[in-house]
Amino acid sequence: MALSERHLTLLRDRGLDEELLVRLGVESSLKLGPDSIAIPYFRGGKAVNHKYRSLAGEKRFAQDPDAPKIFWNWDAIADETLASEPLIITEGEFDAIIAIQCGFQRTVSVPDGAPAQEIGAADTRKYLFLDTAPQALRDVKEIILATDGDGPGANLMNDLALRLGKGRCKFVTYPQSRDRSKRFKDLNEVYLEHGHRGVVETLSRAQWIKISGLYRMSELPPLSDPTPHDIGILGLEKHYRVRAGDLCVITGIPGHGKTTFVNEVVGRLALKGWNACFASFEQRPQTDHRRALRTLYNGRWVIHQHEIDIQTADRWIDERFSFIVPDEDEDASLDWLLERLGAAVVQYGASVAVIDPWNELDHIRPKDMSLTEYVSESIRRLKRFAVKFQIHLIVVAHPAKMARGKDGKFPVPALYDISDSAHWYNKPDVGVIIHRLDDVTTLIRVAKAKFEVIGVRGDIYGSFNVDTGRYMIIDDPRAAGVEAV
Repeated sequence: MALSERHLTLLRDRGLDEELLVRLGVESSLKLGPDSIAIPYFRGGKAVNHKYRSLAGEKRFAQDPDAPKIFWNWDAIADETLASEPLIITEGEFDAIIAIQCGFQRTVSVPDGAPAQEIGAADTRKYLFLDTAPQALRDVKEIILATDGDGPGANLMNDLALRLGKGRCKFVTYPQSRDRSKRFKDLNEVYLEHGHRGVVETLSRAQWIKISGLYRMSELPPLSDPTPHDIGILGLEKHYRVRAGDLCVITGIPGHGKTTFVNEVVGRLALKGWNACFASFEQRPQTDHRRALRTLYNGRWVIHQHEIDIQTADRWIDERFSFIVPDEDEDASLDWLLERLGAAVVQYGASVAVIDPWNELDHIRPKDMSLTEYVSESIRRLKRFAVKFQIHLIVVAHPAKMARGKDGKFPVPALYDISDSAHWYNKPDVGVIIHRLDDVTTLIRVAKAKFEVIGVRGDIYGSFNVDTGRYMIIDDPRAAGVEAV
């Protein structure tokens, strides 16, 4: 049924062009009473559905029963002649027609308007119409979501952006009326007061939907570059400097001095004013840590210290150190540990923390996750923790069981030899290997330093002095016989 003169008048009052309406197949209808029209939905040039809507009185809508739900103006999405233009999606057909009138030929409308509540990622039949043009939609590089400027319109915009990909979606902000008494709700209202130019300007200034984690340099907050700090072990400063936000992994064959080395590193930092937290699963704070720290603080074995020296050291230990100790019935999982490390940072100001050893944690791995995937995800979480809390995090990890050589000695392990995953080499910022060459000499090998500012790969040789609790750097006469890094 051709558009009646009354209906044409009502549509002209809305700013809609008569010739365009006829070209789009809009007709008068009696479906919803005398003042209603039918808007056809074409796919491949064939009408597959109709939207019926009233033009006067109460706003009413209907569609053909059992008809497929598709975008109105569906063919514009796949039209190759329009491929270079952004795709504009409106909430209603009249807004889409206004956009087309103003030169935006690649404009479509959703079939069922906006939801009263944001649906989010929930599976719903409301957005099944998106599946009717999957390939064409995939190829669109820029989408302008010109939904209504009200609550339901915002719900529709967010739901569409979630499903279409926020990275290619823009949103529009509608202008105010000339007397600034109100802000317009849709393109049709903009056109009625501001005309063709107002619609073009509104769509042209559409803004990209903000994506978390994506910024221009000018949008990023100022960031202080963490300062690398010398630990205080002579000769090591060239190879390993401690910096907040870094993850360091230390490995070596059991019994070769990993824990002793870590204790000295952390103890020396504490002497410089750092606060430290130990999560040690093979040392007891009340005996092992206290003895080692008393020795380091006073520079001599505990049995040679006076009572006043011990008391002074103990005050220093209580001021600078905290300890994570699981109860006997607790599972010390990674989640459990990170919660307590976070508390150590907040409550005790820890700026360096030690997990010793990684292998002794209770590793609760999801059934559908491989061991390699679990280790990779765990290291990622450790790195994120170090950056978030600006703490230097040291993880002691045992290598896989190694075979002795023909000379009866163990070879120097590599970071790739750490149990469970090569990610122990790939992901940390610093990697150190501790290997005892004989009763006197220990190899301290920095096998990885991600950035030159925190060190360079290389070897130094130390002799641990039990009486002082510290390493003394020495020249190893057999250094040439040790495999280079």
